[in-house]
Amino acid sequence: MDYILKNLHYIATHVPIALLVFSFIFDLIAIIAKKREWHSAGMLCLVVGALGAIASVLTGPSPWRNPLVVPHEFYAKLTMSLSIMLAVVRVGLLIWKKKEIGRNPIYLIGSLAAVILVGYTGHLGGQMVHKPVPAKTAVPAASPGASPAASTAPAATAAPAK
Repeated sequence: MDYILKNLHYIATHVPIALLVFSFIFDLIAIIAKKREWHSAGMLCLVVGALGAIASVLTGPSPWRNPLVVPHEFYAKLTMSLSIMLAVVRVGLLIWKKKEIGRNPIYLIGSLAAVILVGYTGHLGGQMVHKPVPAKTAVPAASPGASPAASTAPAATAAPAK
């Protein structure tokens, strides 16, 4: 259980990635195939994806020492805000006006923007997880006259000339 709690962000983060993308895809399929039912799938994915975005932002590991945390968190909150706004407008119009906006070009542009934002946010998150954190201090050099084995710095190797 401790493992799940420590890694909750990494579990929750895939919900908005998948569902915001599929919401957009299902709405496109509904338009191309002229099948209105696909808009229901698009709306369901949007609502659950927006809830997943909230969970991802709330479970994000804030104490990380990585320069990409700030832009990652900014784009995550932007993605969350846009997906919530799209979901509230879409569900609200469906409930109060009985109007499905899944084929509206303005809505589709907003939905595509959410897909792009979630993709970029995921890219920044992947950079933090899979790339080393840049060192802030230089590795101390060996003192003059010391043997290379005594040095704590990694050995410099020349790259082959091309």
